[in-house]
Amino acid sequence: MTLAISLGGAFLLLCAFYVIYNAFLHPLRRYPGPLLWRSFRFPYVISIHRGDIHRRLKIFHDIYGPIVRIAPNELSYSDGAAWRDIYGHRPGSSSLPFKRNPTWFKKMSPDEPDSIMGPDEKSHDRMRRAFARSFSDQSLRDQSPVIESYVETFIKQLKSQESGRQDKERVVDLNQWFNFLTFDISGDLSFGESFDCLKNGKAHPWVAIAQDFGKGLALISSVNQYPPFHKLLRYILPKNIIQRRIDHREMSAAKARKRLALTTNRPDFVTPVKKYNDEKSSISDKEWEINMSILVFAGSETTASALSAIMRQLVQNRGALRRLSQEIRDAFDDESRITIASTGHLSYLKAVIDEGLRLCPPVVIGVPRVVPDGGDTVSGQWVPGGTYVAFNQFPANRQSRNFRHPNSFIPERFLLQDPETDDMSTYQPFGTGRHSCIGKVLAYAEMRLVLARLLFAFDVRLEDEGDRWDWGEQDTFIFWEKRPLNVMLGRA
Repeated sequence: MTLAISLGGAFLLLCAFYVIYNAFLHPLRRYPGPLLWRSFRFPYVISIHRGDIHRRLKIFHDIYGPIVRIAPNELSYSDGAAWRDIYGHRPGSSSLPFKRNPTWFKKMSPDEPDSIMGPDEKSHDRMRRAFARSFSDQSLRDQSPVIESYVETFIKQLKSQESGRQDKERVVDLNQWFNFLTFDISGDLSFGESFDCLKNGKAHPWVAIAQDFGKGLALISSVNQYPPFHKLLRYILPKNIIQRRIDHREMSAAKARKRLALTTNRPDFVTPVKKYNDEKSSISDKEWEINMSILVFAGSETTASALSAIMRQLVQNRGALRRLSQEIRDAFDDESRITIASTGHLSYLKAVIDEGLRLCPPVVIGVPRVVPDGGDTVSGQWVPGGTYVAFNQFPANRQSRNFRHPNSFIPERFLLQDPETDDMSTYQPFGTGRHSCIGKVLAYAEMRLVLARLLFAFDVRLEDEGDRWDWGEQDTFIFWEKRPLNVMLGRA
């Protein structure tokens, strides 16, 4: 008993010293934040597991300002200058790049290949150069007929959902159908074949498994915060999450190998990269497999999330919905004329998309970067080397210091920009710098086309007018755990 008491006392004393050091002696001691979060990492990890990290960060930034210390060695930013300092190229600067935090992308096994999302900068540069051709303006023009054909199927399926009914209206969950659409498109462009989600009206097993991708990444990265115990802590993670990730990886590898075996010049992500690889031999077969899996998910989940969020905002803001529907219907006399190219000039549509991405960013929190050895300046303040730093979009975009009426859906702010009320330097929905989203142009094109076709063909309203809530009420594990978007579709 005496030994137990002594050990307990020593542990409590050690914890006390740990708290005192982190709160009052640590190099980051002058940065504000909640005491428990400044002292320990576990509140951050618990919040990740609960899925409420974005809401907690918003509260913290409301209280403490544009820079908040959210763990002993981590800072969260909501100041637009942080985008440039953390993620930008910083031309003319002698500063070293801020590398991706390896705890978020730690390999599950030593022989796991590198990917475009990994922390190794040389591998990232090599793969980004290889895939850049697949996301060029020319590639988008080549891929447009493929994308437009899937959107045509999407609209036909929605029309068939309400056909044969006397009132010509039918309730559909647009969140579900957006997922079917975007995964079918990504599957075709990455694996050379559709998942047939639209055709069958249900999620393919690969798509169903992919829904837990963000959750698995978030939970695994959280236990990686505790080396060398992370290998043991992984055993406390839900077994179904781990197994679904393994199954997803194996299914993706099989589909990638099947596509690579094809000798075809079809317009997709693979053809330009194969040509580049024949010249440079820059990507191994295993790297092909893991990158194809990432591209399919990244190109579908985020776009589907954005479409769901934008339509959620529109049906909850009828004035914006009417204005956008009128712009689309005035611009086209027939839906066959609505294409990726022809929707590029619709200014209010672009503003609606941008406001949706501001209010409901598909990637909710930023994956931290690591300040290089020797330290550097971020948002005008010195940060010691080894510190984790991140710009977190959801709390930043909801700050009144950045945007007027930050929690309101106001597309007009992007039409008549006023630097006195809206700080557009904070708005970077696709990131910036060398790790910015490679599929930005494609994502905008898909969103324009889908929204234009949908609102030309249908009058859309909520099934239940009481079904109104803020997008941020949902949980998040890097990506949103989206609730249904049940709407009534009536022929326009």
